[in-house]
Formats: sequence, structure tokens, C-alpha cells
Amino acid sequence: MSSNLTYYRNVLHFYSRWELPRKVPVVPNIINRLAPYPTFIEIEVTTRCNLRCTICEHTYWDEPAKDMSLKEFKYVIDQFPDLKWIGLTGIGESFLNKEFMQMLEYVRNKGILVELYDTFYFIDKYIARELVRLGIYRIFASIDGATPETYERIRVGSDLGKVIGNLANLAFWKHLEGAKLPKLALHYIVTEDNVHELGKFIKLAHAVIPSDITSIQFSRMLHSFPEVEGLFTEVPQETIDETNSIAKKLGVRIVWGLDVPEVKPSMSKCIEWTMPFIFVDGTVVPCCAGNEANGRKQQRATAMGNIFETPFREMWKGTNYNTLRQRLRNGQVPDACRNCCLYGVEATK
Repeated sequence: MSSNLTYYRNVLHFYSRWELPRKVPVVPNIINRLAPYPTFIEIEVTTRCNLRCTICEHTYWDEPAKDMSLKEFKYVIDQFPDLKWIGLTGIGESFLNKEFMQMLEYVRNKGILVELYDTFYFIDKYIARELVRLGIYRIFASIDGATPETYERIRVGSDLGKVIGNLANLAFWKHLEGAKLPKLALHYIVTEDNVHELGKFIKLAHAVIPSDITSIQFSRMLHSFPEVEGLFTEVPQETIDETNSIAKKLGVRIVWGLDVPEVKPSMSKCIEWTMPFIFVDGTVVPCCAGNEANGRKQQRATAMGNIFETPFREMWKGTNYNTLRQRLRNGQVPDACRNCCLYGVEATK
């Protein structure tokens, strides 16, 4: 049994992030029944941010900003002894937490792979050098426009020229050190304001942004909530086809986020809950898919618990997680997942 658990743990990351559920439909039920202890988690280390992005729930919050301390961070990490991968991007700018680099050092010393989504506003030549030294596995640069006018209208307070310069900082240190890591990718969130620039963005990336970009990921906004209703858009199939065509001609690898297809897989195929997302205050939600809906109060009300109040292993075996797994096995929609953007929630039972 232990070898089986190890196998399912190791495939979990690729399964949940690269659409493996559609290729191996038997795996969700196996994982749902075995409920292997998480080896992939995500932690929000701060809710402070210097930007006022039009698409982000943070812009419309009324809750105070908070940093997770290094001591709290270590307490969380040490509850996952077999941790293999960690995402350290929440609803905030991680580099504003003054202890963030120490957090990265702590997990890298344990051999844990680290993945970040970041605005690249603060990744100057000094931080870039440290990220190369630490061997961060992958960083997605969040850039949502092909022109300064579009990008800076969305990422209010940022500067596209500075961001591209910071991307060059990372590329410079990688080449100087002969390093393969961090892998560098781009992430573009599609909205009404920038849906017309997808092809232009691929051309920009191909021509200007450092040559070691591994891929461009296009996602739509995770959710539509009242403050952003005018910005939310599905990605039309003709836009997808045109974007794919431009990328193919230029030899650029693109990836479409799991939230892009309008027809979603059944809830019974979900195993995202095996990659818990931990808020800065310790609240544990099943995964990150409920974020960016400007619904933190609802997320906390339906959370699995709080890791600073209940040890995670006890939580993992407790009522909330057991109920969630049972409902998913039955193709039902757990309360914590009613706003899911990755799986079908229409046929709630």
C-alpha cells in the first residue's frame, strides 16, 4: 500500500495542473478513497500589496493586511514531513513580507520544490540573484497586457517597462551562473480589457522578453463578482484558435488554464482538495480555486479548519474533510466548493 500511496502522491501535481484527470479518469476515485496525506500545498504568506489591480479581489477588500511570520511559516511546513512541492502565492505580494526570503531558504533547505506567481515588480537584480542561488523551481510572471496602456490600466500602480527589466534581471543571473532554474513562464489573465491583445502578447514575448521563457499560460478570471462584472469574460473559441495559430507559427508554447473551457468536468473528478490552500491567518480551504471571488468570509465559514488552532493531521482525518471527500465521491458539491471555477457545480445534490 505504501508504494501505491507514493505513486499517487508523485503524480498528483501533474494530474491536477496539466489536465491528467481527463486522460486517466480512474485516478480521482482511487485518490479520493486513499486520501494520501498532502505532499503539495499552497501558503499565502502576506495579504499586503502595493498594487490596485482592477481584476483582483484584494482591491475591493475591507480586511486589514497581514504578514505570516517566519515562526508561523515553519510551524505549518513542519506539519508536512513529506512535502515535495509548495506554491507560495496568495492574495498579496509575497516580497513585501520581510521574512519571505528566509521562508524560501527554509523550504529549499528541505529540498522542497517552490513555485511562484509574481508581478515581478520587486524582483530587482539582488532578489533575482537570490532566486537563482536558491534554485526556485518555477516562477510565473503575471503580465496581463501587450502594451503599457493596457497592462497599466489593469495592474494599477505597476510599470510594464520595469517588469520587463526585472525579467531580464532573472535571465541575466541564470545565464551568468549557468543555471537552469528558476524556470520562467508568463501568466496572462484574460479580461474584457485585454482579450484583444493575446496574439500581440505572444509576439511581444517572442521579440522582447528573455529568450528562456518556457511557456505562456492564458487563464480567464477565476470568478465574476459584482465589482468586476464588466471585466469578466469567457475566452471565445475563435480567440483560442487564433492565439494557438500565432503561437505555433512563432514556436511559442502556450497553455490554457483549466478554468478556460466553458464545459467543466464533473465534481467527482476533482482531486484539487489534496493540495490545500492555507490563508495567512491559518485558515485552511480545500484548494485555491475559491480565491479571487471576493468571498473570503464565505471561504472561512466553509473552511476545513485553522492550522494554528488544530494540527493539520487531525484536521485531515476530521469531519470537515471526510464530509468533503464523501460528497465529491458521490459527484455532489461540498459547501466549500459551491463557487468552483474548475469543475461543474450546476447539478448540486
